[in-house]
Amino acid sequence: MSIAGLIVSLVLVAIVLAWIVIPLLGREQRALVPQSTVARQRERLEIYYARILRNIRDLDEDHATGKLNTKDYEQERELWAQRGVAVLAALDQLDAEHLIAPSAADDSTIDRQIEKLIESYK
Repeated sequence: MSIAGLIVSLVLVAIVLAWIVIPLLGREQRALVPQSTVARQRERLEIYYARILRNIRDLDEDHATGKLNTKDYEQERELWAQRGVAVLAALDQLDAEHLIAPSAADDSTIDRQIEKLIESYK
């Protein structure tokens, strides 16, 4: 193998290693920087809202294909629409004074508080 071939091979190996290692280092740095409480709770609410939209889309598809009768479709769609309204209201009110869960809460605690909030909104 020539010197030029060896250099090109080493450069390619370095690029591949960098491509693998850099995202891992970035994830580690993000983990060291704590998210603010409001930002974490906002993120959980947005995830929950995306799930609501996905469920409504699935209901619409099931009804359009005849898998779901009209009565059940309307009841389920209304339930998910109400949940969506509750989450949007919580997103609007979310700030440092109106936290959903205590500031030291983990994601599962925040999710439980979101469920309680939605149930109390009805």
